[in-house]
Amino acid sequence: MSSRPRPLLPWFAVVLAACAAPGAGARQADELASALHELCATPALHGGRIGVHVVDSGSGATLLEHAARSGFATASNLKLVSAAVALTTLGPGFRFTTALHARGHIDAGVLHGDLVIVGGGDPSFGAGGDAIVFVPWLAALRQRGVQRVTGRVVGDDAFLGSEHLGLGWQWDYLDESYAAPFGGLCFGDNLARYRVELVGDAVRVQAVPPSDEPALVEVRTVPVGSEADLVAQRELGGERVVVRGRIPVDAKPRVVTVTVRDPAAHAAAALQAALRAAGIVVEGAAPTLGAATTLLVEHSSPPLGELLVPVLRDSDNLHAEQLLRVAARRKTGDGGTAAAERHAKAALVGLGVDVTGMVLADGSGLSRRNLVQPQQLTTLLSAIERHPDGAVFVAALPLAGRSGTLRNRMVDGPAAGSVRAKTGFISRVVCLSGFVPLVDPTARPWVFSVMLNDFTADDSEAKAAVDRFVQRLAAAARG
Repeated sequence: MSSRPRPLLPWFAVVLAACAAPGAGARQADELASALHELCATPALHGGRIGVHVVDSGSGATLLEHAARSGFATASNLKLVSAAVALTTLGPGFRFTTALHARGHIDAGVLHGDLVIVGGGDPSFGAGGDAIVFVPWLAALRQRGVQRVTGRVVGDDAFLGSEHLGLGWQWDYLDESYAAPFGGLCFGDNLARYRVELVGDAVRVQAVPPSDEPALVEVRTVPVGSEADLVAQRELGGERVVVRGRIPVDAKPRVVTVTVRDPAAHAAAALQAALRAAGIVVEGAAPTLGAATTLLVEHSSPPLGELLVPVLRDSDNLHAEQLLRVAARRKTGDGGTAAAERHAKAALVGLGVDVTGMVLADGSGLSRRNLVQPQQLTTLLSAIERHPDGAVFVAALPLAGRSGTLRNRMVDGPAAGSVRAKTGFISRVVCLSGFVPLVDPTARPWVFSVMLNDFTADDSEAKAAVDRFVQRLAAAARG
């Protein structure tokens, strides 16, 4: 049986687009068209959808396009939107604040009332679960002579409303560290941490910081030289955490994580553990209604310009969710998903992006409901590169073969150490969008977006196909 020939129309259309592009010479146009043809003909991508847009940001000329105005699931390429919206709305110097209030009155070393943590949406508060963030708070309590609290430690996350999960997030990854819930008050990346160690022949699992709700332990020991395989999981829709797996009898202590159910309660529990360790007693009595509230101390985050690094370089989902929603809250008074989408689209229109057909279901790209076109991303990147604060944005992107989520991709070749781009990956989705510098360091770069959806090959094959294409872009940009 003979194989049916592939359609020639996409290749023919690509050649015409490339040859017509005024921003590239004839040889460059041929190389670009050949690179796109190779990408579209990749056997591993057959049956999937491929979107490509390449623009000369200096002239504004389109160099390549293929399904560039079709909507694609974005994966973490959506973080380009979240970061740009936050940067242009809040500015690179913006700092999040998290405050400690006393609700009640202090008399003779006793706070008659509650301690209340009021969140301002800071995703970096207590990063890594480090209680050192509470040291200034403990000092502030000591200065006021507080040794006992009759009430409770309360977390107030009202700043961003009641939502904690993105629209369309999947049930089967909700306890994974990359799917931590968002909210007005965060602590320790909104992850619960459990230390697993051997004490004699017994396995001991302890929450860090200590918790009144111990985990169920299903861990067995295995011989010296075996591999450890430990995981913390939370029953779907429940509160109980199970730590299960195996640990070698000679293993050093390990820490496993699982997402929390209630970020505000998690932050409050962490502070209460710090208070207990400092000798301050929290009795937990019912609050006094109508008690006056006094600000005790505030914590300020690093500036937003620094927080773009975990969003873009490291692809941190919680940071991306918080930045998009806080930008909307600060601008419109509403940090919910619907308001965040409305504000983001308004900000993008202000940058010259046509948002027709765009759907923003979350701020991180975990949701498959997101739909963004390749040409929308290239328009955004071209605009942000020209923005007065654009250098902060560009510098926060991973550098091919050198940093972040691109550290182990394109480690040599023309793209290595030159291309800056945002990765994106969820099952059946691989995207990469960013900048290709030209030989002239004063010239504005080429901007590209490659979006792959619905392929059935291994994800590594899809990423390799994208990397080959970007390597050829980088070679062509050198003339």
